Amino acid sequence: MIYRFNQFTLDTERYRLCHADESMPVEPLVFDLLVYLLEHRDRVVTRDELLDNLWTGKVVTDAALGARLKDARKAVKDSGSRQEVIKTFHGRGYQFVADVEVSSTAASSGQSGTSSLTEIGLDDQSPVQYCRSPDGISIAHASVGEGYPLVITGSWMTHLEEDWKNASWGPYLSHLARSFKLIRYDQRGNGMSDWDNVDISFEKMVDDLEAVIDSYDYEKVAIFGPSQAAAVSAVYAASHPQKVSHLILYGGYPRGRRRRNDPESAAESEALVTLIRQSWGNENPAVRQMFTSLMMPDATPEEANWFNEFQRTCGPAENMARFREIFDDIDIVELLEDISVPTLVAHSVGDSIAPLTEGKLLASRIPGAKFVTFNSRNHMIFENEPEFNRVIKCIGEFLGSTDG
Repeated sequence: MIYRFNQFTLDTERYRLCHADESMPVEPLVFDLLVYLLEHRDRVVTRDELLDNLWTGKVVTDAALGARLKDARKAVKDSGSRQEVIKTFHGRGYQFVADVEVSSTAASSGQSGTSSLTEIGLDDQSPVQYCRSPDGISIAHASVGEGYPLVITGSWMTHLEEDWKNASWGPYLSHLARSFKLIRYDQRGNGMSDWDNVDISFEKMVDDLEAVIDSYDYEKVAIFGPSQAAAVSAVYAASHPQKVSHLILYGGYPRGRRRRNDPESAAESEALVTLIRQSWGNENPAVRQMFTSLMMPDATPEEANWFNEFQRTCGPAENMARFREIFDDIDIVELLEDISVPTLVAHSVGDSIAPLTEGKLLASRIPGAKFVTFNSRNHMIFENEPEFNRVIKCIGEFLGSTDG
């Protein structure tokens, strides 16, 4: 639905708030609060109702609720003294009191089909550019959004253009680009970066991250390291603390399968590497389906089929096998105590790719790290999962909690 009031347009399907055609960045929980008040504008909404519907199962203080209401008023150019949009009825609750016009998204856009569920996409991304890593390998990178720079460290199976279609990754890009300038790149041997005659090693991956960051003129950046990229991000942050304001490690691990003192994990690693080398590019997606099932067990058949084919576009079998060998041989535990930048470690409790114990190990060894878990089996939480908004909220609050 689209709600129009006081020169504002709030689009629930595109998750967008605009004032006089200018997009207004809004924290996810604040956006949800505005939507809930708009949907129930015919009556006063009680404090308990807001807590039950927006903070399900969480203990929230009156001060926290008051802060979110203040943020919501600020977003729509209202205030506690004016109360021209959101009115407080003391002892009863809150009501959206501005005049509102309502229309459907499809009707307003002149479309009869389903509208895009995301506000920001490939069309908003900058043209792909290339920088050179110290050994001369060309690394593809691009940016999208405005705001504080957030570098997403390159990892396994990424593609700067196709990632937007990925059901498990695209929504993160779209949501985060509303508040930050996302800087992304494809790791060497992968995606749109150089594939052929490439020296793939952990040290070179750290070099690639440094090359991308140095190609942008920022004094400091925040870094988001998902999955195996968490280790690359951690090593860079330990050696370049002057360049990193915040470090987010999502679904990461400091030890690969071969370094966990678990013979079964080591044997599994050997088997997976062999299967990748022999079968990665086959028309039969059986091997790729195995990784799909591990990474996103709750994907729909359509989402799984898309990801099965997507994996083939990311790189040749030999490169994919080499990546897997490197990731399974990671061991950066001894370096974690050298990290001095503010760090958030986030992990799904049912993650099959990166066990929860590895996330705990990261958080316990990094001085002052914050640790948060999410109730999901998926390596990357899907947008339709209840915890997705909480993930985006945690990232936003963490990046706003410390001056960079």
